[in-house]
This record gives sequence, structure tokens and C-alpha cells, in this order.
Amino acid sequence: MAPLKSFVALFAASLLPSVYGRHVPFELDLTWEVGSPDGNPREMIFMNGQFPGPELRIDEGDNVEFIVHNHLPFNTSIHFHGIEQQNTVWSDGVPGLTQKPIQPGESFTYKWTATQYGTYWYHSHARSTMADGLYGPIWINPKPGSPQPFELISNNEDDIRAMRRAEANPRLVVLSDWDHLTSEQYQALQQYSGLDVFCVDSILINGRGAVHCPSADEIYSYETPYLRGAIDNKNLTDKGCYPNIFKTQGNFSYDESKIPPGVNSGCVATKGSQEVIEVDAREGWASFKFISAAFMKSFVVSIDEHPMWVYEVDGHYIEPQLVESFSMFNGERYSAMVKLDKTPKDYTIRIPDTNVDQIIAGFATLSYKNGKDLGPSKPYVNYGGQNVSADVVALNVKSLPPYPPIKPAAHADKMLNLTLGRIDSSWQWTLQGNQLYDIMANLDTPLLFDLDARKNLGSKLTPSTTNGTWVDLLLQMGEFPNTPPIQAPHVIHKHSNKAFIIGFGQGFFNWTSVDEAVKEAPGSFELENPQLRDTFVTNALTGPAWMVLRYQVVNPGPFLLHCHIETHLASGMGVALLDGIDKWPEVPPEYAI
Repeated sequence: MAPLKSFVALFAASLLPSVYGRHVPFELDLTWEVGSPDGNPREMIFMNGQFPGPELRIDEGDNVEFIVHNHLPFNTSIHFHGIEQQNTVWSDGVPGLTQKPIQPGESFTYKWTATQYGTYWYHSHARSTMADGLYGPIWINPKPGSPQPFELISNNEDDIRAMRRAEANPRLVVLSDWDHLTSEQYQALQQYSGLDVFCVDSILINGRGAVHCPSADEIYSYETPYLRGAIDNKNLTDKGCYPNIFKTQGNFSYDESKIPPGVNSGCVATKGSQEVIEVDAREGWASFKFISAAFMKSFVVSIDEHPMWVYEVDGHYIEPQLVESFSMFNGERYSAMVKLDKTPKDYTIRIPDTNVDQIIAGFATLSYKNGKDLGPSKPYVNYGGQNVSADVVALNVKSLPPYPPIKPAAHADKMLNLTLGRIDSSWQWTLQGNQLYDIMANLDTPLLFDLDARKNLGSKLTPSTTNGTWVDLLLQMGEFPNTPPIQAPHVIHKHSNKAFIIGFGQGFFNWTSVDEAVKEAPGSFELENPQLRDTFVTNALTGPAWMVLRYQVVNPGPFLLHCHIETHLASGMGVALLDGIDKWPEVPPEYAI
């Protein structure tokens, strides 16, 4: 099937700057040291002596040489989340697929070209060590002449010039959750107890935060009627965590007594620290690029008394929406343009959990230069992530059309059916339907170098595609034996190029193809200007639901499709897409294993 001209033109244009790009060297020394981002000390990962990792700011078309020196006591790798790795699959950073893990004392050089503009980030992709702090932000400045959506925000030339200046020098804001257990301890506790552990200690903004311990009455005040029904009117813990009951754990064997104090309950407040982001009203506008580096939690983002124009999502411009809050999940990136027209003072940036499985929040400060102490600012959302009034405007995440419009192919050549859910135990999750992806498979024989090694995973976990074709990925949130009626959202991340979200609906996808479904349920699909994303949130809180993604195979190689909740991937929620298996890439000699 011939791809649409609009998509081909966009793709071809993205490759042109690489001819003229700069060479950008970037070195990262990884160490294992004691740190206390939220006031409580624990062993964690530092990058060049800091946490989060240093910013990588480059221009579209630049050629990056990213050198990693592993001084950790365990192996590691680095993945560049959202970077498409066009013709550089060996730099995607997934052990078992594109490389061997970097052993302690060894170094590895990743080389890739910034073929697209936008907000991205780098993070560990070995075991679950992202939860130990290995992550940092990436901003790729668009090449000159790139269409930008700022005329849709204001028709004032001064505003537009100020927004362009803000976009050229944005504030990168890394949001993350933090736990006092290391990733190894956290994952081991699930296996030891049989429980799906999902409670954390704090939320960090640019690596700063504190443990907050609201009273039982305050926690109760944030519970919605739906939440109380979902947990059978049982109490949340003093850390705001859900109880371990059938509706949260399923009908599996587990032993709650094996969970030590302090994990789900036993909150001890800390003073911690708070990030301060200074702005100058004379700048007119400021761009905030929020990056979710959460290993477990989902967030609500809001800046007191400051409406936000959300204009970029997952590294691509969209038609801007004016909102006062928005939710974001693991791995997602949202850019917000904010007008600096308020009284010069301090305003609170609030990052509560979405109330999906814990009531918890983190805070930072937006500080106007030369501002005065005029008391606390007025919030749009509360500690429980809820709007404080009915007129607060939240982002409509179901409609985020790209700017300029991009149209995918009208039909796909192939559909891959993937079923998501909990199987075998409370803490194990599948993306394929009945098999678990082993992240430790093929560490010595990565699939890029040895396609025969796919037998170690099985054909169902290694579906293949043909280069140049369009593929539909059907994500079906299913019903499995012994599982609870409520399934928390999953956050599915696709490596390599982005995909269009062309449809979603409740219940089961009971059609044999998308074409058939479009004919019978046209209201469930958008093919003219659908969302273009690399991270996809599946929400099936009230029962089965489905989502269809469409992408073109343009970059041959093995690429992971997986849940970005770290414990879910570690316990099996992934598949390896063997894209363009008919045009498998030839690996450069310096990357040969």
C-alpha cells in the first residue's frame, strides 16, 4: 500500500537536517551513591554527580554521540524515549533487543541523529533501575522555518515573538515519583508477598520534594464517591494508599503480612526541599516542558492562577488548548505556554496523583523575579488531584490533533491483536494475552544480531512486519480469570517512530478488521487528523475497552512495545515488534558483538 503523500513528505523532511547537523558529544558518568531527594537517605543513581541527569539541549538535525560510563555495581543501558532512531536501531538501548547490557566498569557509545524536534528524555532500560533515578531531559529545538502553533494562541505580534523566544529557551520540568526502597527491593517485595505493590513515598519536581502526611480526615475528604465504592468503603492508609482487597489485587494467593511497615502505611513526614522556577514578567511568556519520569504514578499538573496553553505532546506540536490542569502518565511529555501577566509573587505548582491508586502530591514554586511576599496563591486543584471548582478547565486528552494536520493511510496492511491484563498473580501483567515477556531474555544474543534468538521469547511475543507497510495495533483491555472488575490504566510506549491513535471504545473489539469497524462504528474513529503519540494511555476502569494505533514501518529493527509502569514491564508486559524483517539492518562494525 502506498503511504499518503503528507506523511511521506513529513518523514522525508525530518531526515534532511541530518546532513547539516552539528556533532554533539555528551558524556554520562553513572555512580551509585547515597542521596535524599525527599529528605530520606537511600542508595540511588547519580549522573555526573547530579540528579536528575544533566539536560541535553540540541537542534533538530544534530548528530549526538552519547557516551555512558558505568560505575554502578550492576549492568545498565540508556534508552532515548521518543527518539525514533532512524537508521540507528543499535542505539535504542534495550538489552536483549538492540544491545548487550553495559557491564560495571564498561562504557558504551550511543550515536543517533535528532531527526525530529520536541521534548524527550533519556532513562535506564535495564531491569527497573529507572526507579533508582537514572533519567534526564532532552529538548530538540526545531529547525528554522518549522511551523509553530503560536498564532493559534494569540494574533498579537509581540505575544508571538515572546512565545517564539520562550520556545527557544524552555524550562524543562522533570516529574517523578520516589520510594525509599530501591528498585530491586521493590520488585522483590512483590514476588515475596504475591502482592501488586503500587504505593510510593513522594513526588519530586526536578529531583526535589518531601514526604507529606495529611491527617486521616484530610485524606478522607479527597476520596470521591466512586473511589469509596471501588475500595468497598474501606479506609485508605496514612500514606493515602488503597487497601489490598479483591478489587485492587484480584483473587490470587498473597500474604499481606510480608509487607513491612513503611511500604503501604507508616507515613513519616520530612522537610525535604522544593524546586523554585524563576520567571521574569518582562519576558511576556514562558514555556514549561513537563516530562513524566514516573516509574509508578500518574500526575495532575497545575500552576496556581496561571492558565496554560498546551501546545506540544510527546514531541510534536498540537492545536493549542487553554486549560488550568491536565493529567499525564508515565513517559508522556506535555508543553505548556504560560503568559506572565500576574502580580509578581510566588505561585504554587501542584503535582498531585490522579487519584488512580494513591492520594499523594508534590509541590514546586513559580517565582516572579523581584516579586513580593503577598501570601499563598489560589489553587485550581487540591492535594487529591481534584478540581477545586466546577469551572476549572481540564485538558481534553481525547482530542489533541497535530499541528499542522497529518493524515495517516486510510487503510492498513496488517493488524496485530494484543490483549492487556493481569495473569497468573496479582503482580504479573501481559501485553500479548497469555504470555509474559522476559526482559532478561537474550542479553547475550540480542535479536538485532541474531534473529534466531526470538525462539527464546516465542513467536507471539515477537510479531514481525514488512518494511513500508502500515500496521494497526489493537490494544484490547480484556477480562482474565481471578482478576478484579476494575483495571487501572496502562501506559503503553512504542519505541522507534510514533503512531496515530485512530480509534478507541468501550467493550470488546468484535470486528475482524479496522475497515469493518469504521463502517459499523464510524464515531469511534478519527482518520483525518488523529493524535500522533509515542505513549498511549489505556483506560478501562469500568470494564473492557480497546484502542487502535496505526503506524508505518519505516525503520527496520527490533523495537519494544511495553507498559511504562516499571513493575508491569519487569513482570512481563511487553512484546518485541520485529519491524521490516525483510530489510533487516546491517550493524556497523563498531557495534558488532
